[in-house]
Amino acid sequence: MGKSRIPHSGSAGEAPSGGGPRIKGEDRLRWVLEEAGVLPDAASLDENQVVSLDGGVDALTYLVRRNGQDVVVKLNDHGLEAEARALRAWQEYTSCVPRVLGAGTVPGTGTRPVKYLVLAAMVNDEGDIVETAVEYLKRSPTAAREVGRQLGAELHRLHQARGATGFGNFADSAGAERTYHAWSAYLEEFFMQHADYVRGLGIRDRQIDHARAFIRQCPYVDEPRYLHGDVSIRNIAMRSYDPIRISLFDPNPLCGDPSWDIAPMTNNVDFNERRHRRDDSASETLLRDRELLAGFGESYPSVVAETSLLTAQLVQAVLQAEHRTAGSDHDELDVKVTHEFIRDVMERMSA
Repeated sequence: MGKSRIPHSGSAGEAPSGGGPRIKGEDRLRWVLEEAGVLPDAASLDENQVVSLDGGVDALTYLVRRNGQDVVVKLNDHGLEAEARALRAWQEYTSCVPRVLGAGTVPGTGTRPVKYLVLAAMVNDEGDIVETAVEYLKRSPTAAREVGRQLGAELHRLHQARGATGFGNFADSAGAERTYHAWSAYLEEFFMQHADYVRGLGIRDRQIDHARAFIRQCPYVDEPRYLHGDVSIRNIAMRSYDPIRISLFDPNPLCGDPSWDIAPMTNNVDFNERRHRRDDSASETLLRDRELLAGFGESYPSVVAETSLLTAQLVQAVLQAEHRTAGSDHDELDVKVTHEFIRDVMERMSA
């Protein structure tokens, strides 16, 4: 993390300004804090109290220090209403998700208005800002299985929250204009949006048709569940160490089948096993991810069908492959093992 000035009108990620009672860029953070009622004297906010947080998907994210009652402020033109709704739904089942202190829209920020979300900062038992499981497992790799156990229990609690608007994206998330009557319908359409990329890997149309049929026939939940959407150790917060307790944060939520949240862990193990066969340097990461997944399986009490999980693994692998090849500095071996995985899964679905 690094310190940042209070955001100004030229900050990356902010929407263009437009009509209405415009709030200047440099005053947006102060306005949000006052509007949310968490800092009535925001006019006196010093830039040394503001820390820019790295690691978010695409939101401007700031930690605002305020006498032991720190808050996190997110600014973005999409996704924050969905995050607020999911966090509030999860709070019925767990006290470990970040508490929503305020959410809304900054006035006068154009045709793509800037949304805001204010959260209570997560602290550990000592009152310090939490560290992520990425940081913790670097120095305590043998704790991976227990972190996985805690993750399984916590994610299961999140999956008890039901969505009422159908399957797919919701609120202000991209694609929320469409909802689906079944998870299979959402997943099949999502897969077909990326079919050209799959064809570029040498996959034939016949195999794509088999994959679509496979997706349609798998068993999924009848009622949509609020999914975290970005389960990884970088989004696990360490609330305590003895005993280990964790929280999940920074979701990319959608409503769907729990298999979607489990697929990233399963894919990490598969990709790293394939990578390890070519490069022994992947052994430590592979051991960590195996232990994490094993611990998860010991504590996640619901049964997720292997076929349903495989469909989520396939779609997420395609998304990962596209993302990895889009970057100019991508790791060639990562791309190769991901492509190999996609081809193998497509073969399994065609068998």
